[in-house]
Amino acid sequence: MTRHRSAPPPVRWWLRASGFRAITMPWGAAYYWPWPADPGLLAHEQVHLDQLARLGPVRFVARYLWLLARHGYEAHPMEIEAREISGHR
Repeated sequence: MTRHRSAPPPVRWWLRASGFRAITMPWGAAYYWPWPADPGLLAHEQVHLDQLARLGPVRFVARYLWLLARHGYEAHPMEIEAREISGHR
């Protein structure tokens, strides 16, 4: 199964509306728009896929949302880890 793929229409709509270019989902897929994504963004989302594998889907989503509420996106520890490892902002 390819874990990196072009976003289907509903996800594509959300990405465009939110201003994001990618999202990692709890079922282990990272969706991108536009596709193909640049290598830095692929590396960034791969870090999130690795976090997902390490934590499992329930803990990944719960922790991500809790930290998002607590720190916001820019200071989110899981986002900081992804930026540091991938070198992608």
